[in-house]
Amino acid sequence: MFRGTRGKLPPPIDDIDAFWSPREKMQASSMLACSVVGSPETVRRGLEELAERTGADEFIVAAAIWDHEARKRSYEIVAEVSGMRTAPKLAACG
Repeated sequence: MFRGTRGKLPPPIDDIDAFWSPREKMQASSMLACSVVGSPETVRRGLEELAERTGADEFIVAAAIWDHEARKRSYEIVAEVSGMRTAPKLAACG
């Protein structure tokens, strides 16, 4: 996004420091400052702490994860820990 090129999410790369500029690293680091990553319990605690720190009463969740099944699982974890009785079944988007 920083480079103005849009398209499918590319696969992970081995050495991000060889790829991005210092400015891109700074922008990405700033965006990731509110990331919550981990097990369901870690995500639950992280979201609670983020809500307390920011005063937010809702979140927009984005998961730029190359592996589609892992991305779906991340949304299921958020649904599970955010109080939904059961996580919705996520289908692939066209």
